[in-house]
Amino acid sequence: MKIVLASMVEETLIMMKKISRVIGHKWDAKQRVDEGSTHISDQAIIDQFTSHPDNTVLVSFPRTGSHWLRMLMELYFEQPSLVRSFYYPENRDFLTLHTHDLDLEVERSHVIYLYRDPIDTIFSQLSYHGETLNDRNQVAYWSDLYGRHLDKWLHRERFTSRKTILTYEGMKEDLAVEFIKITEHFRREFDKTRLEQSAKLVSKETVKQKTRHDKNVVQLDTCYEVMREDFQKFQGSFVWETLTNDRPYLANYFAEIPGDEGGFWK
Repeated sequence: MKIVLASMVEETLIMMKKISRVIGHKWDAKQRVDEGSTHISDQAIIDQFTSHPDNTVLVSFPRTGSHWLRMLMELYFEQPSLVRSFYYPENRDFLTLHTHDLDLEVERSHVIYLYRDPIDTIFSQLSYHGETLNDRNQVAYWSDLYGRHLDKWLHRERFTSRKTILTYEGMKEDLAVEFIKITEHFRREFDKTRLEQSAKLVSKETVKQKTRHDKNVVQLDTCYEVMREDFQKFQGSFVWETLTNDRPYLANYFAEIPGDEGGFWK
């Protein structure tokens, strides 16, 4: 009888601990969602991370969804990325370091590369900087730079030993399929329930809240979508022509191709 009671007590204690961890995790995650973010500016911390050649660098051209992805990864793995922590600023076990690599000089062995529809990317980049959407010089500048960025990371580089490629559209269409690539990159098990719980906490409004240090990161104005559609219609073909100039093979990395009206059609 004593053995049975002891066993029951032990099982109850184990169950209570499990419940406590679950409840604590959910409450803690919700609390952290309501907070802002922390910029990690200590160069010694950054240098320590980059001194290890096998540490992963997340590379993305601006306006391709990196804030959303970093927040999602931080919640899922409970590890922040340099140089901004959104949920776990006290954790110094960093998952990645994020860079836009605009000077095209980054070379790392372990890389996650995120890219997005070029027309949407260029529109978003122009809007972010407050540049005129019909300024062909600026459209050409950003389109060519993005073309060179894609060319380097999707086609030309030969220095990575572990590279995982993600698309913004792929994550929006089937997050689990794309996120499995990330868990495989870090050699971690994939937990669909954990991903779903994390994704629920990273809405567009949450990203806006977490990036209040930069009001231009997320646009919630309804006219923004109208402007984007107009840009696709009137500048889409020009963006694509500039981006693929001398780089026609880049079309192979997109599931959609430009139509006669500009923009992409399926």
